[in-house]
Amino acid sequence: MKKLQAYFLVALLVVGTACSLFKKDIDVPQSFSIDISRSATDPLQFTTTYTLNTTNEDVEEYKDNIDEFRIDRITYKVSDFSGSNTPVVSGTLKFAADGTSAYKTLGTISGLDLKASNTSGQEYTMDIASEAVRNELVNLMKAGTTVNFMLDASSTNNPVDATIDFKIYANMTVEL
Repeated sequence: MKKLQAYFLVALLVVGTACSLFKKDIDVPQSFSIDISRSATDPLQFTTTYTLNTTNEDVEEYKDNIDEFRIDRITYKVSDFSGSNTPVVSGTLKFAADGTSAYKTLGTISGLDLKASNTSGQEYTMDIASEAVRNELVNLMKAGTTVNFMLDASSTNNPVDATIDFKIYANMTVEL
């Protein structure tokens, strides 16, 4: 009887271990860039947008087997800057599904010195506004929705000619 219990216990352990062997983590990042181009006579307050198609081959392939989909973090950095002045940008990054105007605040950028950031190449992490906002973006990305991102910001001075690159570090766990 004890031998039968031992075999049963071993069989349960093997089955339990095998279940975790049939899961796979897959990175599904999304990247986009927002250009800021302001002349010396433009107002310091500005809004600029970018439309991102979040369709991803891996998400499409495993869409029926996704166990978990996560956004771990969102980063940004200045990749391009030209000019002799030192504009500092602050504002909010918002998003909405394409075709809607129900923008949600994803996070904020505060005191971003465009010239110094471009020179250093430093990448900054954006604090996501709330878990509900994170989940809404997760659902849009998981569905492969086209998403509009809007930077509603202001600069300390013009002219401004710069590019801010954003990266959404997302991944999913799928059952194979």
